[in-house]
Amino acid sequence: MEKQIVGTFLYRVLTHPDCTHLFEDQFTFHPSGSTTTALIYLLHTLTEFLQNHDYVHVIALDFSKAFDTVRHFTLVSKLANFTLPDYLHNWIAHNLSCRQHQTKVNGITSSVLPISVSIIQGSALGPVEYVFTASDLSTFSPTNRLCKYADDTYLLVPAINTQTIPKEIQHISHWASANNLKLNSTKSQEIIVHHPRRKR
Repeated sequence: MEKQIVGTFLYRVLTHPDCTHLFEDQFTFHPSGSTTTALIYLLHTLTEFLQNHDYVHVIALDFSKAFDTVRHFTLVSKLANFTLPDYLHNWIAHNLSCRQHQTKVNGITSSVLPISVSIIQGSALGPVEYVFTASDLSTFSPTNRLCKYADDTYLLVPAINTQTIPKEIQHISHWASANNLKLNSTKSQEIIVHHPRRKR
């Protein structure tokens, strides 16, 4: 049933002309998304930037346990901004509500606790829900680019915009905090790609 909902309703939103600009930098859990399209987009963007700039910063951003910390209320609120039937929106909200967790180790069982965050692991619906959660993650400067593959996010900054990197990181960190996510700076990495025919 979840696969039917994703294929019939949610994928239709992802490809709707009014919404494609929100998902054009996301390359997984998407009708036309794949590892190949993500790599093509990265290579194309790097090539495009290097035509006019000596180098490009590629910053691989890490969100700590992104799928485990998506806040249900935030997700449901974002889904309300898209053209989904009311009954489907209500069904998704109900599907996320009243969830509970219990752990059993060595014969000892914990008390039952409510869950108000995380998407459902192993479900057909969960990964697409993360795509909707990240739909409003964008760059601070319109001339920089993002490439998203699920929660793996890459920030591409041409040489002329090097000074915008601190603002970009701060902007993304604020977005993460507002969405109950945490940008892990210790696991985020940077590589600088140079034009092969120009002096470094």
